[in-house]
Amino acid sequence: MSGLRRLVSVLAYPLVMATALLTLMGLLDAGAALTWAPFATVAIVGPIVLLIERIIPFRRAWTANGSDYLEDSLFMVAVQVTVPFAMAWMVAFGLSTFLAHHTNPFSIWPTHWPILVQLALKVILGDFFRYWLHRGAHTWEPLWRLHEVHHHPDKLYSTNVFRFHPIEKSLQFCCDTLPFVIIGITPDVLAFYFVFYAISGLFQHSNADLRLGPLNYVFSGPEVHRWHHSRMISESNNNYAHSFVVWDLVFGTYFRPKSRVVENLGLLDPEYPSGFWRQLYAPFRRVARDMT
Repeated sequence: MSGLRRLVSVLAYPLVMATALLTLMGLLDAGAALTWAPFATVAIVGPIVLLIERIIPFRRAWTANGSDYLEDSLFMVAVQVTVPFAMAWMVAFGLSTFLAHHTNPFSIWPTHWPILVQLALKVILGDFFRYWLHRGAHTWEPLWRLHEVHHHPDKLYSTNVFRFHPIEKSLQFCCDTLPFVIIGITPDVLAFYFVFYAISGLFQHSNADLRLGPLNYVFSGPEVHRWHHSRMISESNNNYAHSFVVWDLVFGTYFRPKSRVVENLGLLDPEYPSGFWRQLYAPFRRVARDMT
């Protein structure tokens, strides 16, 4: 590995994440509305992750093509934009704004803490609930029927992160956003969380040859998460955390062998349908599935 490539592989994650958070800060300081500033930030910074995986690909066979991006775009618009906007920025944002001007008996969120400290707390606690939802999706068939949409691709690259069934995305909202709104989290923290979560997810699924070193015990980057997409159940039933790996470490599901690389990805079900519309219907098929 050349010196420049190694430098990019080590510094890309922290520098791009910092750029995203600073971009959101800049937009908000310039008077941008919380309803659209997080989306604008991801639209500005997210393509950098796609560029990085082109510059330093982990596996060239996983390089996305035009049809891959087109299908991912459908999931992005339907699931990652429409559902969060409808639920987070109409329900959660509206509710949090209402509670900010009324007495909330459940308001225990530390709003006086610095915004980045609140963000870290939100990520860790939100990941706790998401961890158990994600783990349940690999052990309970009704949830797996929804979640296998995400595991269908046999290659891993950044925009795979958009591939979720809208019902599962709604359940995620109920785990990592709604409870925090009830206890008094403010809209600005939700905005920073959205940006952190989005950039983290793009990196987590990226086909970039990142080398995070000790940070692999902090962040759930591609070196950790690609094992979760393995076709082998013993490998894929691990690494459930989204952003920080703390809960995988605590509950014994952290998996990152250093002597080999992940091999085949995807589902064991050879009859699982392809295509956006078919996969929206797929959870309701009356067929047996292996949960991998």
